[in-house]
Amino acid sequence: MKFKTGFLLGALAGVTYGLLTAKKTGPQRLQSMVTYSDDLTHATTDVQHAVTRFGHALNDLKQEIQTTLAPNLKDITDTATDFAFQTEAHTKAMQAHLDTIAEAMDDINAAAADPKPVEPVQN
Repeated sequence: MKFKTGFLLGALAGVTYGLLTAKKTGPQRLQSMVTYSDDLTHATTDVQHAVTRFGHALNDLKQEIQTTLAPNLKDITDTATDFAFQTEAHTKAMQAHLDTIAEAMDDINAAAADPKPVEPVQN
């Protein structure tokens, strides 16, 4: 209970000091509060309008996705599947060539690591 009483007395003393030492008169302070309130109201209205416009934009985007992407998604999937089917043989052939090259590189590396003596050539 002592804390609340002290807090209220401190707040009252602070407000009284602020009002007595303020550079604005009562009507000026009232006008400042009215102006601040009007500005806050306008800002809140602007935010509400922005949120409404954002909601409309999201609905437009959703509609555009439903009308554009959804019907074409099957065509895109079919085209990708067809491409994979048509290139499968070429992909397997390239992989076989890469495997052959990798084996040859392994043989070269093994030969370089264990050199055999070279016999001189006789004329």
